[in-house]
Amino acid sequence: MKYTIIFVLLSLLPLTTQASTDISMPLAEDEGWAIIAIYSKGYAEKIELSGSGFGNNHTFGPLDYSQEFQIVKLKAGKYSWERVIKKVGENGRQKSDFSHLDLNFEITAGNLNYVGLFMYESNGSTFSAKILNRTSIILSILKQDFPQYLKKYDVVNGIYPSDRYIDFFLNNSKAILAGE
Repeated sequence: MKYTIIFVLLSLLPLTTQASTDISMPLAEDEGWAIIAIYSKGYAEKIELSGSGFGNNHTFGPLDYSQEFQIVKLKAGKYSWERVIKKVGENGRQKSDFSHLDLNFEITAGNLNYVGLFMYESNGSTFSAKILNRTSIILSILKQDFPQYLKKYDVVNGIYPSDRYIDFFLNNSKAILAGE
């Protein structure tokens, strides 16, 4: 029931789907693809993602009660959703820092990395952030909008590496489509 409600909510909101890097460009030895899925319940001008190594920072947004879905080329290593920056008034900015939260994932080189759904909520004065494990929903969007990545790369779980659900989902959905 819980998954049905989230799926319905996600399907009603505007969805931005774009590949931020061309799949025809080969990955370097130390790079992998990340499936970035973000849901914002409130305004977020910039959502900052920090990776290990100098200058390995990425921003997404602006989002306002909306979603973003991208396939992004990232260096292999550990990443963390760090903060959201919101515009306040004409020239002000408010930062919501997440360094105390467990919003981490890892990118494995040469693979398509599932990194969960980053969810940000704000009512103007308070905020929260979390990574939700919405594997079936995200992989369904991926299969529909970016099948070329699934044909070329193995999907690995960047938040729960030992979880075998991705293999189960992808293998069973292929069997269902083939009529087995």
